[in-house]
Amino acid sequence: MILVIEDFSNGFLGDYLGNLKDKRLLTWEKRLKVCIDVAHALRYIHTEMEDQTRIINRDIWIYNIGLDANLEAKIVNFWRSVFLPRNQEDEALYLEYIGTRNYADPEYKKTDKLKRESDVYGFGVVLFEILCGRLANDPIYLKESDKGLAHVARRSLSTGSLQELIDPVIKEEVGENGFVLNRGPNKDSLHTFISIAHQCVAETQDQRPTMKIVVKELEKALFFQNNNKDNPKMSLEDIKRATQNFHDDNFIGGGGFGKVYKGNLHDGDGIKIIVAKRLDTRFGYCDETDEKVLIYEYLSKGSLDRYLNDTSLTWVKRLNICIDVARALDFLHGGVGKLAKVIHRDIKTENILLNNDWKAKLADFGLSLICSINQETDYIIDHACGTKGYVDPLYRQSGFLTMESDIYSFGVVLFEILCGRSTFEIQKHEGHYLPDFIEKSFKEGTHGEVVFKQMREQIVPKSLITFQEIAYQCLHLDREKRPTTKKVLMQLKKALVFQVSYRNFMKAGFL
Repeated sequence: MILVIEDFSNGFLGDYLGNLKDKRLLTWEKRLKVCIDVAHALRYIHTEMEDQTRIINRDIWIYNIGLDANLEAKIVNFWRSVFLPRNQEDEALYLEYIGTRNYADPEYKKTDKLKRESDVYGFGVVLFEILCGRLANDPIYLKESDKGLAHVARRSLSTGSLQELIDPVIKEEVGENGFVLNRGPNKDSLHTFISIAHQCVAETQDQRPTMKIVVKELEKALFFQNNNKDNPKMSLEDIKRATQNFHDDNFIGGGGFGKVYKGNLHDGDGIKIIVAKRLDTRFGYCDETDEKVLIYEYLSKGSLDRYLNDTSLTWVKRLNICIDVARALDFLHGGVGKLAKVIHRDIKTENILLNNDWKAKLADFGLSLICSINQETDYIIDHACGTKGYVDPLYRQSGFLTMESDIYSFGVVLFEILCGRSTFEIQKHEGHYLPDFIEKSFKEGTHGEVVFKQMREQIVPKSLITFQEIAYQCLHLDREKRPTTKKVLMQLKKALVFQVSYRNFMKAGFL
């Protein structure tokens, strides 16, 4: 067997934090990108390898992360790695403890129970090293605790003194001429990063997030850093009034990210008040004393994926939902405030929320990218991300992101709405995701049969043809042949006109 080891011309991440190399090269933005590189690699070996193979690295630490000429990071050492048996229901292995001190999962060390969450713990330690600019076994930490940085960071968070540990190198630096040389981390970016790092180093394995969640939160932190936007700050008193002082009657859910309440603010519209939750339509925030609260519009029906096979969701309602989302995409792609355009990067039915009147709003901008209207190129090169079954195949293969990548994902959504089935359900029963299923049906001339059975009789042929044609164009493998959001919106409106006109014609008794 031959192993080929990549040449890491910029050394190892530990060299910078151990002061062997100039860590000023690692701005906050670059540090976030390094973290995202490693997180993607861990997510891949934990859940995304072929044949459902799963690997636990078992030795995630700062000197097992190499940096190439572009400061892109890769996990270097797999000597201690183990494979999880494919058919094993219990995701744990019982193996004698092996690892690097101060990065070791305390539960694994204590019980010999090895899980993927053991890697998550080691990565959490790395995240805090990157934040603080010192190695986990730095004497400054060992003086406080022989358990090293993770224990010190947890304690500092509980006492509110973590800010004192943050690497001063990444804080904003202003030159003599008044220009900002280094922006440093903005508040939202820092808060998101610290929150997910803290979850990673939880004492017990079942309290730690999956790498899928870690990737999402780190990309959100990078998004906040690159696209810092202010939101209206609201007083805690106003929020308490809106939620009846966070009364149990207003409590609607919760999880690892905090509790969720609904309330009425000012004009009587429902809002969702949430602590560190996904980005929906954000109204504002509150940051007073120990209360960290984000405020979002309350959309009572939840996400569209729950209603795909709901017979009460008529064709007209479905068309209106599609038009709402197309209108939102057209706004994002056409230029927000005429200054920048936004690529959502994660269009799916789960990210389309509905209010009581079935009005749809596009949600979860955690992976979104903002680019200037005046940008010379119409693409961005970055790590391909999004949700399998929806992602533009060209973006997934090449890392080239364009607005047409959103169009492709929206095409998947359009056919899910038409078929009454999710791309995941189709993959489960047909063996491939929705785009391939639709492509096959068009080639075989059976695309009329993919329509949700309970809805077939109510759809006017002209409406169906118009809808299917534009949805199919969205899924074109050649990006240049995909329609713009303006064209999609126009054709969806046309499909609605055909449907409503025919229905009105029937009501008038002409047929």
